[in-house]
Amino acid sequence: MTNVLPLRGIHLDPHNLAAAQLFRDRWLNRRDALANCVDYLLANTDTTVEHAELTALQAYADLEATNRRERIDVDATTSQLVVLRLGDGTPVALTVTDLLQVLRQARQEQRTSVIDRHRQRPVLIDQ
Repeated sequence: MTNVLPLRGIHLDPHNLAAAQLFRDRWLNRRDALANCVDYLLANTDTTVEHAELTALQAYADLEATNRRERIDVDATTSQLVVLRLGDGTPVALTVTDLLQVLRQARQEQRTSVIDRHRQRPVLIDQ
């Protein structure tokens, strides 16, 4: 007789599922890995397209930030300002206008892509 219970009904949360899928696709470019991840979440969870996109993007950002000292300071960030903390703690303030300028420049340089070509969203700035 064994005292080990079978693993039934175990469900990983969507964020962990997304991280695992992104890790499997780690050799793909970012757009393709995120597109695959969104498709995977839609096929394996009960979620909307918008939630799958957001979950995939958040999981990607978490994996990308591994072993980095730089971070977004969520305590200082508002809906109008993103505060990026450099490795030494120096804050960098990015307003909506600043971020739109970054996006505008990336579009002019043809360094943007979209995850879902049919819906034309979400927009990524290519490295």
